[in-house]
This record gives sequence, C-alpha cells and structure tokens, in this order.
Amino acid sequence: MNNIPIIKSGKILIYRLYDAAYEIDLLKVEEKLKKEAKRLRIERKPFSKAFEFANPPVLFQLKGVEKEISGRKFDVNVYSKAYDYGVVSVILEIPVMDIDFPSFEGLALYLEDNEDIDNECRDQLNQVISILKDSLSGLNVSRFEEDYTIFFIESFHPEISADEFINNYDIASLMFYEEKPLDSRIKDELISWRFSYYKNDGVVLNWDNAFIIEPSGSMEIPDILEFANAQLLELRYYDHIVDRELDYIYESISAKGALSIWKIKKYERLAAKVMKTITELTDITEKIDTSLKVTEDVYYAKIYMAALRLFRVKEWEGGIKKKLDIASNVYDMLYREIANKRIELLELAIVILIMIEIVIFFFGK
Repeated sequence: MNNIPIIKSGKILIYRLYDAAYEIDLLKVEEKLKKEAKRLRIERKPFSKAFEFANPPVLFQLKGVEKEISGRKFDVNVYSKAYDYGVVSVILEIPVMDIDFPSFEGLALYLEDNEDIDNECRDQLNQVISILKDSLSGLNVSRFEEDYTIFFIESFHPEISADEFINNYDIASLMFYEEKPLDSRIKDELISWRFSYYKNDGVVLNWDNAFIIEPSGSMEIPDILEFANAQLLELRYYDHIVDRELDYIYESISAKGALSIWKIKKYERLAAKVMKTITELTDITEKIDTSLKVTEDVYYAKIYMAALRLFRVKEWEGGIKKKLDIASNVYDMLYREIANKRIELLELAIVILIMIEIVIFFFGK
C-alpha cells in the first residue's frame, strides 16, 4: 500500500521485572500508598471476571521523567506493580502521537538494548524498594529479571482495520528489531501467534515483545502479558534455587562420607534440611501456579495460555517438579539409611547390654 497510515495515538511500554524479595505484603503496600495504590482487575465485560487473582498485584504510579529518545523529547510515565511472591515490575510508558510507522520502527530499534533505559529502570526499582521497604520480606534483588516490550496502538489516521494493517505492513521487522525485511516463513510463524476479537483490534505475541492494536485503550492485555512474565521470572529463579540446593545436598553427602552409626545425627540434620527445602519450594511453586485462575473470558484465556506456551512456563514448572522429585528420592534414601543405622545401633546397644550382664554375672560375685 502506498499511503502508509499515521499512528495517531499509541505508546511503547517497556517492562522490567525483578525478583526483589522473598515475599511482599500487599496489604501493607496498600496501607502505605493509600489512594495511590490500585489492585489489578481484569474484567473485559461488565459484571464478569476474566481472571481471578489469588492475591491481585498492586499497581501504583511513580514520578514521570523526561527522556530524549532518538533525537526527540518524550514525557515518560512510570508505573510499578508489586506481586505477593516477591516480584516488582517497573513500566516505562512512552506516549507517541502523530508518528508514521517507519519512525515508530526507528524508535523501537533505538530503545532495544538501550543502556539508558536499563539504568532508568534500575533507578526506578531502587525508588520502589525505598517506598515499599517495610512491606518487603527477605529483601534481596537477585540477578534474575525479565524484560518485555509492548507496541500499543490505539488509533490510525486515516482509519484502518487491524486486519488490513497487520496484513499489509511489516510488523515482523519491528518485532524482531530488524532493519531489513524478513523471510516469509519467519513472518508466518509470528502471525501464528496472532489473536483478534473485533475487526479493529489485534494482538501478535513474540518471545520478548507484543504488538497490540486496541482502540479502547484498555490495558488489560498488557497486564495479562506482564503477569505471565512475572510467573516466568519466578520459575526461572526457583529453578536456580532448586539446582543450588541439589548441589548442596550432593556435596554434603560426599563430604560426610558413607553413613555409619556414628554419623546418624549429622545425616538426620541433613535429611531435615532436605525435607524443609522440598516443602518450602513446593509451596512457593504451587503459589505461583495458582496465583491466577482463568474464569469466564475465552478470548483473554487464549492470549494468556498462548503467552505461557510461548514463554515455556509449563516446561519450567515441569523441570522444577522433576528436580524436587529427585530431592524427595534423596530424602527417602537418607531416611531409609538412617532407619537401618538406628536398628544397627539398637542391636549394638542390646549386644553391649548383654555382654555387660554376662560380665556382671561372672565377675560381679
């Protein structure tokens, strides 16, 4: 098409999600921020719940910043969300108005792997931690984080349907941050992750970004994608924790040597630690898995489930479960060995008592 439409209204949403604490008390967050805090709700249709949160994350706005991006000045809105299982997100919202699509692509390319943006998000994270400090349990910002970008368009000039735009303009190069046209097979694979409800809306998912046309301006789909990223982040983090704990168990067993009746206490302490680790990690992963329940909205459920598949969330969950099963087997082995050694110790004690009685019988007279 020759007449490329202008993006009349839209924004680029830059997400950074951090594993910041063991747990966040969201009631304390609400008490601290009062009217500034808002619980996340996803309700596309009036009087119905598309999703039901076990403990909805808390959204609040931070002080905006002015940024010069690709030679233009933007007033950037800044938001944050706190999740009860320790995740904190920082969202930079860069509004765009009356911009042609090639310029929009150039802006996206400039923002990709931008050190200034990363530093700004880290500075905002530090502010969030300072604000929420009393609400954070086990504060420890890990090296694990997730980044995600959403290209969000509300309206075009002249008006054009989502179908027409996505079919006729190369959003694949935008979403893969490529300046050259991509192979048709790459485009076809990307479009396989496309969803629409009305003729004038559309969502295309990618591993590290999404392209959304939403005339209503609703932020519910971005919220859904952020939530899926938060789940992925925590599963990645706890997969690392399980690996670390398994290494500790193997090293401890190796250092202690073969179990004998003289080492029962040491191995009992190790078995107790293994069981405590299994219980804690199982509780946490179940909490992450059950933190969001899909209810009535089929369209939103499709997008959410597709995001989980794309992010391989179920594979991460399965990997953690297998490793916890290994830890459980180690515990069972330790428990059986300890029980056997206790029997041996009891038998030895009985033999010693019998010998003492024999000695007393013969020499005690």
